[in-house]
Amino acid sequence: MTNKRKADIYLTYLDQILVGEKDIGPVEDEEIAKLLLLAQSMIDADFSVNSQMKEKLKKQLLTKIAQFEDNFDGELKDEDLDLVAAGSPGLAEELTGTCPYCGARLDKRNAKCPVCNH
Repeated sequence: MTNKRKADIYLTYLDQILVGEKDIGPVEDEEIAKLLLLAQSMIDADFSVNSQMKEKLKKQLLTKIAQFEDNFDGELKDEDLDLVAAGSPGLAEELTGTCPYCGARLDKRNAKCPVCNH
């Protein structure tokens, strides 16, 4: 088989790989088969920095979750409850009080009642 013929066969198979075909069928020439295997592995490899960083962060997150699960006894601590109570620390104190006219909950950050505007 001539080099030109081998190159044409290789490029035909390579085009199939590049369009996403996983099974390109049997390759008769051993040299072409090795080159196609190399090309497939190069296409499948992800050398981007982002993927390496994502993998590192994923491992760190899984480690943190495992540590949390090991230390969690089923109850939230007071600091955690403060955050959960009203969405942020100190917000619960700002929302206390009722309007003397309609009984709606007052937001001390605003001067007027949100319901009756008194």
